[in-house]
Parts: sequence; structure tokens; C-alpha cells
Amino acid sequence: MKRTVILACDLYDPNTPELCQEWESEETVQNMEKVIRELGYDVAILSHPSEIASVLSGIPRGERENWIVWNLVEGYHSPNREAYIPALCEYLAVPHTGSSAAVQTLTLDKYKTKLFLKSFGIPTTESWLVTDPEWIPKDQFPLFVKPNGEGSSLGIGEGNRIDSLSDWARVTPPLLEKYKSLLLETYLSGRELTIAVLGNQGNYKVTPPAFVDYPGSVYSDLVKSKESFVESLDFSVPEDLSNSLKDYSSKIAELLGCSGYIRLDFKLEKDLPFLLEVNATPGFSHIYSTLPLLWEKTGQTYSELLNHCLDLGFEEYHHHFRYQYAKDRNL
Repeated sequence: MKRTVILACDLYDPNTPELCQEWESEETVQNMEKVIRELGYDVAILSHPSEIASVLSGIPRGERENWIVWNLVEGYHSPNREAYIPALCEYLAVPHTGSSAAVQTLTLDKYKTKLFLKSFGIPTTESWLVTDPEWIPKDQFPLFVKPNGEGSSLGIGEGNRIDSLSDWARVTPPLLEKYKSLLLETYLSGRELTIAVLGNQGNYKVTPPAFVDYPGSVYSDLVKSKESFVESLDFSVPEDLSNSLKDYSSKIAELLGCSGYIRLDFKLEKDLPFLLEVNATPGFSHIYSTLPLLWEKTGQTYSELLNHCLDLGFEEYHHHFRYQYAKDRNL
């Protein structure tokens, strides 16, 4: 039986509020559809919650192992928003790409992720969770503040560096009003790096890391664009640093129990890497996403990347215990 891929997505519209920054462009999704069809799959693009839920629940129980959902849904506001699709698929016994709902929910919370990984020796900066507008940091500047539960550099700009209490009073109230929960951390002055891990637990492969260069001093929401790839990747990472990043990244994937793919961001201070965040739902645009570029540095094509991610999703479905309840109930 021919397998079917559902591209579950939120489609980007420049006329809608800025929270759609994390949504995929129509061009990206259509290109993914084309490439996946060329791999021999049937493909359907679904972008409405009720439509996605209806289609998945309507798949005959005996055929669900031949369908797979590519999770591109990132939503907005909810701390569970990147877990919508994995949770639904797991509950209905339908394969999906990427990590479980548990991993998605944890990694969206930057503060909890850093606390967890720091307890296992992963280097992170000192950080504080800020929810009270009256809270004031001690005199330990410079600091950096950003939304605790957003990706795509939302809420981040040149003004997020905090050098004084007056900076804090200027920046924090509007950010808290909009995002409700902020992450405050020691400012890191070095270059930013990114790296990807692909595979399922016990069998991870790490891409070469790259420096991320961009206009200005902050990787802001103005740099992250759906229209163009403003930042550039520099793969001239020294061997010792590259090896450290690969070791940390594979350890992080194992500790979190990631599946399929993740992208990790680090930043240097005195030539030492510190983890910034883990992105369990990275972009797959052939235009503006970094994970495909990291993958292609290994000498493999974009088509091979998509095929590998689909294979990993089916592999996870057949071997991971988290699907067992749904499989037993669907007999």
C-alpha cells in the first residue's frame, strides 16, 4: 500500500499578527510537498485544526501505520502548542515526524530546559524566570532578557541587552505584558553557533556545527525572515570546539529523549560554548531554515533529508513504547 504524508502546518500570512513569525510560508510547504511526492508518497497539506483532527481520526484503524504526519504546527500562546500534533498522533496511533509531546513541551520552556540540562553538566548561563513586573535583578549586569516560551527570535531585539536598572525598567514591562513569562540570563558576548542532531534515541548523528553571522549584535526577530535568509552560516569552527559541540548535542538529545531531529543553539563566552536553547520543531524551508543547510554540509541533499526524517518517524512508531496504548486500543 502506498504511504501518505500529511503536512500539518500553520501557513504564514504577512497580513496577520506577528505571532505567525513561526508559521511556514506557502512556498516552503509546497516545495516540501513536491519533494516528498517525488520520493513516492501521496501528500496532503492540512492547515486547520478541525480538519487535521477529522482526517486523522477518520483513517481506518488497520491503515494508520501507512500514514505519517509531518509536524510543522507551532501555534501561539499555549505552552503546549508545539505538542498538539505529537499528542494527537500518539493518541490515535498515527506515525509522526519529530519528537514526542513531552519533549516538545519541555523544550519550548527555555528556563525548565536549561535547569534540567544543567543538572547533567551541560554548560548554560545563570538564568532567572521572570513573571512578576515588580521583580528587580541584582546588580550583575550585563544581562539579556527574552520571552521564555517563543522561538524564531520573537520578542528579541537590540534593546534586550540590560546594562542597568533603567534598561530593565524600560524593556521588561512591555515584554511581560505581551509574553507573560521572560527568561533573564547572563549576557554572552561571543559568537553564536548552531548544530543539528538527527536520529532516534540510541542512534543519533550530529551535523557539523556552524557560526551564525547576522547584521547587528543580536539575532533578532528582524533578522529571522520568511522572505529571505539574512543570516549566514560559517562552518570554519575550530576542531576542538566542533567536537565539544557535537558531544554536548548528542548528550542533550539522549537526555531529552529526542526523536527525528532537533536543532541546538549555543553562544560563546571566552571561547567556551554555552547552550542557549533546543528547538524540537525546527524549520525545513529550503530558503530560510538553517537545519537543511547544516544537513547539506554532510554532502547529502534536501530530498535525502526529508526521506530520512520520514524513515525515522516510521521507525519510532514501530519501536517506541509510547505508541503502545493507542495500538492496543486500536486493535
